[in-house]
Amino acid sequence: MDLSTHGIVSLVRNPEGKFLLLEDSREQMRGYWAPPHGRCELSDLTEEAGVVRETFEETGLRVEPVKAVLTQPADTKVKTVSFWLVNLVDGELRVDPAESSSHGWFSIEEALRLKLYPGTQKFFSQVVAGEIELV
Repeated sequence: MDLSTHGIVSLVRNPEGKFLLLEDSREQMRGYWAPPHGRCELSDLTEEAGVVRETFEETGLRVEPVKAVLTQPADTKVKTVSFWLVNLVDGELRVDPAESSSHGWFSIEEALRLKLYPGTQKFFSQVVAGEIELV
């Protein structure tokens, strides 16, 4: 896989089983919600390194990648994107207002009532339909 054209989505769950979602504040995607995400950089030697770096940059949280649950064509600036289950290690949640205007913890059903990035909408819909397992 060419990491230079690959993105990651970090599925961070709290102890209640809800997922961290960020509301985009950037002009092009303002008002859309998604888990912490971004593109892999040249410094990321592995996809897992991109997951750790992007999650920390966007949230201040340290995570440990568990497994990629889906890789699919992307609907943004990259060719492909992988959705990663992660374990929360530590950190204090803080978001960069230049990237995110709001954040919250949502069940998948609650998330599906938000204005989601198209790829996130499709992913969570597949989870609800039983096509993807998050274990």
